[in-house]
Amino acid sequence: MQTDPAHPPPSRAPDDHGVLDALVMGAGMSGLCMAVELRRAGLHRFVVLEQSAGLGGTWWDNRYPGAQVDVPAPLYSFSFAPNPHWQRRFAAAPEIQAYMQDVAARFGLHPHLRLRTRLTEARFDEASALWHIGTVCDGRMALLRARFFVCSTGPLSQPRWPDIPGLQDFAGLRLHSARWPDAQGLQGLRVGLIGTGSTAAQLVPPVAAQAAHLSVFQRTANWVLPRVDRPYTPVDRALNALPGWHAAVRTFWYAVLEWGRRGFEDGTAARRQMLRMARSQLRRQVPDATLRQRLQPPYPLGCKRIIYSNDYYPALARPNVALVTDPIERITPAGIRLQDGTEHRLDALVCATGFDVQHSLANLPVTGLRGRTLGRAWQDGPEAHLGLTVAGFPNLFLMLGPNTATGHTSTLLYIEPGARWAVQAMQAVQRRGQRWLAVKSEVQQRFNATLQQRLKGAVWSQCRSWYRADSGRNIAIWPGFTGEYRRAVQAQDFDRDFDFG
Repeated sequence: MQTDPAHPPPSRAPDDHGVLDALVMGAGMSGLCMAVELRRAGLHRFVVLEQSAGLGGTWWDNRYPGAQVDVPAPLYSFSFAPNPHWQRRFAAAPEIQAYMQDVAARFGLHPHLRLRTRLTEARFDEASALWHIGTVCDGRMALLRARFFVCSTGPLSQPRWPDIPGLQDFAGLRLHSARWPDAQGLQGLRVGLIGTGSTAAQLVPPVAAQAAHLSVFQRTANWVLPRVDRPYTPVDRALNALPGWHAAVRTFWYAVLEWGRRGFEDGTAARRQMLRMARSQLRRQVPDATLRQRLQPPYPLGCKRIIYSNDYYPALARPNVALVTDPIERITPAGIRLQDGTEHRLDALVCATGFDVQHSLANLPVTGLRGRTLGRAWQDGPEAHLGLTVAGFPNLFLMLGPNTATGHTSTLLYIEPGARWAVQAMQAVQRRGQRWLAVKSEVQQRFNATLQQRLKGAVWSQCRSWYRADSGRNIAIWPGFTGEYRRAVQAQDFDRDFDFG
């Protein structure tokens, strides 16, 4: 993995005055896309801070067995950087990591990377109209100044441990799926796995193949659809070399997944077909009627993120696997005790319990105009305008901000238009001879009122999920189709929607 030891330390800025054009926080997919767009626009005085030892973001963090993307790989590559080397239709995490390394090399991004560098604070200084950003790298603290600050950490960055009494008391091996140690095996162990979402569905088959016994603790069953996966052959790779072929395949999958978006609406042909596929797969892969009943979701299809898997159900039916649906009372030093008094003795506890979406960015000490912090602005949950800008925080841009998640397609389709627009906004500030821009408060309020009204009656409001804050407000999902988001981003009017200073 790229550790970047030869690149300048974070205290060294790439221009004579010590002021950066932009500072990008996070070297995942959105951070790389932002860096490419900055270079394309001729804004070369920027750095990308990454607290990990290598680029990749969520694909650096998620190294658990079986990790792979849940959309077809042709749509999980940038439109400007096709990848002819995918090995499978649904790429595994190491392949995605390799692709990101290739993008960084292809577009000359490595000199801009500052790895193993953590942001400690970000404060907008009104007098100079600059972001003052504190960092620490290998124990050395530094202060950077930048005209524009881009947060591209994304919502899936802070692991969320289960809120179960006794978690810290467990005496065995305790793992979180997003912090999986390299080469960590579970051969011959009694393993307990908490969680049954997308990550757990990928973890269960390889863990079941290793463990002496695996207990899967399920609070709520999830909808599972077939994964139309297959290996790519030399013929596929030869076709990818033809002009226009990759674009055609990408367009095909875009159309297929946009059709799938209709599956979230009652009465549509897409929904009927998806329900038939889910029920057929459950009947076919789980012959035991009792187990099948326990795997029947109690909420509408699409309310939580849909799982796409061909081997999750068969793994649960293995003789060394038990699906536990009784409520957990507490975690003990020796395992997990249920409310009925039953104790499952474990050697290892795996938590596939996702991420703290609600507080992922609000926990950062980010201060805007008049000393207002992002934590205070988001005390009722994250909120932004089109997931890109926040009122009261000039020259701050978010990548994959609030309400830009999707339950049906690739996040890259939201990252690319967002990154392009952010650079256009930077250029508008410079072109007008202004020092900063910020979305008007009334524009953000009007946008979110309309957004929440649309979400109120939608399928995503009909169950508890990571899409929703503690208040019940949906903070994650974009309720429309991909094209609608792209058009809304492009339709922003700098004169109408933004204040300049």
